[in-house]
Amino acid sequence: LQDLATTLYELGKPADAEPYYRQALTLFQTLPGTEHNQADCLHNLATTLRDLNKLVEAEPYYRKALTLYRKIPGTERNQAKCLQDLATTLYELGKPADAEPLYRQALTLYQTAPKTERNQADCLFNLATTLRDLGKPAQAEPLYRQALTLYQTIPGTENEQVTCLFNLANTLHNLGRSVETEPLYRQAIQLCESIDGTEQVHASCLRNLASILTTK
Repeated sequence: LQDLATTLYELGKPADAEPYYRQALTLFQTLPGTEHNQADCLHNLATTLRDLNKLVEAEPYYRKALTLYRKIPGTERNQAKCLQDLATTLYELGKPADAEPLYRQALTLYQTAPKTERNQADCLFNLATTLRDLGKPAQAEPLYRQALTLYQTIPGTENEQVTCLFNLANTLHNLGRSVETEPLYRQAIQLCESIDGTEQVHASCLRNLASILTTK
């Protein structure tokens, strides 16, 4: 049932996957020694619900999965992903202050695990954005820089690099350091010209750069 649910989810059918995850979870809960399977099922069900925009329903399942993972040795990577997903859910629910410590916990765990550079970069970016939204741009700035440094080492993250450059530039502008934003906007524009789907941020970068140049 769990495998069927995962297959349906990967086929882009989360609504079909949801009941199978629920059935699998109910069965696992009757079997001793299946705590890891239960945690995986809870995590996957939560992610499925989040993708179905059922954020309020997803939150408790992430919390239950996290509680189980913490009891199972060697699940640090699972714990980190669960924390990251729970943080994102809370952020999307308009609770950035609740999301912040969870992103920090996830980041700490990822930094102890090998081959998690992409997860670390995503966590740094999301934490920076959360701090920015909480009115803490000075704390957000170094995290955006760390995220950008990591993304630049990971192939296929050009879109993420563009967003990171744009957000970093805007953060510096909010800190009254507009003069430092020009090279960041130029880098973002150069990347936008080589990838698809960045028309909106491309236009924003061009507008902001033009504004900076006209005030020189």
